[in-house]
Amino acid sequence: MSQLTSYASCGESYRLSKVARAPQTPAAWFAQGTAVHEAIEKWERTHREHSPETAIAWFEEAFDREAAKMFEAEPDINAWLCPGRTKPETDLANRIDRGRVQVSGYIEQALASKLKVLELMPGEPASEVPFSLDLDGLTVIGSIDLIMVDPWGRLLVRDIKTGSKRPSGPIQLAVYGLAVFDLTGDVVEWGDYYMAKDNKALDPVPLRPFTRDMVTRWFKQMDTSENAGIYLPNPGDHCTTCSVRRFCSVMGTDRHSFRP
Repeated sequence: MSQLTSYASCGESYRLSKVARAPQTPAAWFAQGTAVHEAIEKWERTHREHSPETAIAWFEEAFDREAAKMFEAEPDINAWLCPGRTKPETDLANRIDRGRVQVSGYIEQALASKLKVLELMPGEPASEVPFSLDLDGLTVIGSIDLIMVDPWGRLLVRDIKTGSKRPSGPIQLAVYGLAVFDLTGDVVEWGDYYMAKDNKALDPVPLRPFTRDMVTRWFKQMDTSENAGIYLPNPGDHCTTCSVRRFCSVMGTDRHSFRP
């Protein structure tokens, strides 16, 4: 996720997680998301030569590793974030099952699609591509989940979402498009979000309207606000999945901690 996307969704969450460095409450969906991305990256980077069973094993290894880190940070699983009335132990088991399904589903759709992963260099599939984007003196650092290419050689940037919430806007894809232009010199016309829970991508978003000047202006506005210490809270449904919500100045039980 780009810094701007995080800041725009909730300035208070951004302040707590990125500036104040408040402790993050664990949640099984974090392990699921990290592990699914890792398994897909390995499968793509090995030229799709491995079976779904092997990719699922990669997912399970990564999930166990991430879960162990979270247990080390918070041994009491009852203190973890959890959806609805689901018991935390049940949620943990459910996330493993969902991740397995998401990995196998991704492989199924990838092999059936006309889109292929671009090779930035011979033998190097463009999966989890790091970038450092210079926007008039501001540096944006991140990584692109996938750079795809269609049969006619047209590029598309793709971000993989393992949760249930649909992305609210094109900011992330617009940044990716500019990063790919800097890396390859090719204009990226389209971007999309692949929703792992549905085993399909959302409709492509046209990226040409989001010019470099426009994206630069977004980040400069964020930089100005951040330098002024302006972090506006944005309470909503997303609060239920916020890993720093207990310190939130609006919703938190420990709201007096981690002030600027």
